Amino acid sequence: MTTPRTPTTETAPLPPLPELPAQIQAVLNGIPAMVGYWDKDLRNRLSNDAYGEWFKADARQMHGLHIRDLLGEELFAENYQYIEKVLAGEPQIFGGTLVDADGKTRYTQASYVPDLQGGEIQGFFVLVTDITERVLSERRQQRDVDRYRALARSVPGVFVLLFDSELRYLIAEGQELETFGYRSDEMEGRLIHEVLRDNLAEELEPRYRAALAGQEVSWSRRIGDRMYRLTAGPVQSDGETVGMVVAVDVTERRRQEKTWAGLHEISTAIARNAAPADIAEQVAVVVRSIFDVDSAAVSRFSGPMVADIVAMAPALPSVLSRRHIFAPTDAPATVRVAMTGKPALSVYVPGGGLAAEQMLAAGFRSSAAAPIRVSGSLWGALALTSKSETNLTPAVLNQLAQFAELVEIAIGNAEARSSLELQASTDVLSGLPNRRVLEERLARETELAAAEGTKLSAIVLDIDHFKRVNDSFGHLTGDKVLAAVAGRLREVARQGEVVARFGGEEFVWLLPGSNSEEALQAAERARLAVASRPFEGAGTITLSAGVCELQEAGALGILACADHALYASKHAGRNRSMRYRAAVAAEAQQDRSA
Repeated sequence: MTTPRTPTTETAPLPPLPELPAQIQAVLNGIPAMVGYWDKDLRNRLSNDAYGEWFKADARQMHGLHIRDLLGEELFAENYQYIEKVLAGEPQIFGGTLVDADGKTRYTQASYVPDLQGGEIQGFFVLVTDITERVLSERRQQRDVDRYRALARSVPGVFVLLFDSELRYLIAEGQELETFGYRSDEMEGRLIHEVLRDNLAEELEPRYRAALAGQEVSWSRRIGDRMYRLTAGPVQSDGETVGMVVAVDVTERRRQEKTWAGLHEISTAIARNAAPADIAEQVAVVVRSIFDVDSAAVSRFSGPMVADIVAMAPALPSVLSRRHIFAPTDAPATVRVAMTGKPALSVYVPGGGLAAEQMLAAGFRSSAAAPIRVSGSLWGALALTSKSETNLTPAVLNQLAQFAELVEIAIGNAEARSSLELQASTDVLSGLPNRRVLEERLARETELAAAEGTKLSAIVLDIDHFKRVNDSFGHLTGDKVLAAVAGRLREVARQGEVVARFGGEEFVWLLPGSNSEEALQAAERARLAVASRPFEGAGTITLSAGVCELQEAGALGILACADHALYASKHAGRNRSMRYRAAVAAEAQQDRSA
């Protein structure tokens, strides 16, 4: 690198500057930035303590020093373009790096201001500010922003919002954001009250404030035919607390949960040898709940052109007849299934036949139906009806057809009923999900909790002295007790939770979204539900329970730790619930006492 030509350094020693008043010097020394003055020959005439600390030299050592000797050849060459301009009368502001006396590279912002006297440039003032922390902070913040953007863009069915203490959106990113009617470019950099519509800002502000205060808040919102689970919580960005909202499309998850719960109800009815009409009624209720439609029905084809409504939820309207005798050109989807044996969608219009006219009179505007086959023959149809022309879509029809394949098992023979139980993965004796379903669900919930940062707890419950029940009252009574205990556990479980039979007299209860304290309260509800009323033929039965939260489990696994806590409950006298953390603490205390 060629060193710029500069005034020679071989000049006579500079006369000392008059001493500055002490107050002015104190002010200069109190400035955290480097302040100095260089004459037109580029020799130092003034410097404050910050200059001296940076270059390990005091003001007397720096006085008369050429700026090149202070900066070094390379840095002097880089800065010379600014020096030339300031000596030409142009103020300069620029950023760069400096290596301090300790050899550390620091980011700086420099200002060169010309000293003009009598129309001539006498020198220039220098102000150099260390902005290293600001630069590094901005880089860290940008890294955080890039990470959150990458997360939101890469995960399907998710969007992420990041907001600051003023409730200004820093990030609005994700594939699902436009489902809510918003775009990133219209949200980022703006306050929530400037962006959100329909009083949504007033609804969300308390949740956002709670997140900034360190709390985690979750809620659900339906948008069209989709259900979203939103969680707001605090995150750290370069030492500052900001709020983050993660929204996850849980439509299919909720529908799957409803499906499993519905299949369990249907399989329970089958296990109790319910009449076919009762099973069909249960199917209609379950299907209406799963698909969230105005009505659902099970129809049986009792002739080539005849369909009887076996069950409908809600009850069959008075304007509809239970028996439909139809023509091949009639519009309802059930007729299309009867004619083709394939799933069908239909929108009702005037003149679409008697059945269509009846449906219009009842307020319905569209229908979807899927075939039910028993022993290989077309038996009937599972139908949905809606008062909207657009709610029933091909995607809904596809899901309905899949569910109909399970329903046809439910209304078939005994062998088919057994197959339905297998499909529903239900433990026959207790009516609860079996161990395989539990392990699959635990794997999904563990993965979801890790991805979303949500809570997950597990309870392992065991009937106290169950062997005595079998020995004293017989295994038949023992089986009845197991089924009755399962029923009481199902009653105290909440929507989205899973109670499964793990084996023998042991049950496992998964609680997504609950911490260990909330799970302990749930375990107590279960324990009291079992102990509060005697069991027919066996008297009073009690439970012991162990509770563990996922983040407390570590490498042992949540079920192993919950089982450890169960053992501690048994050891402490039974008929009680204990958290894993408390169990470990109690053991440690015993060890110390020993």
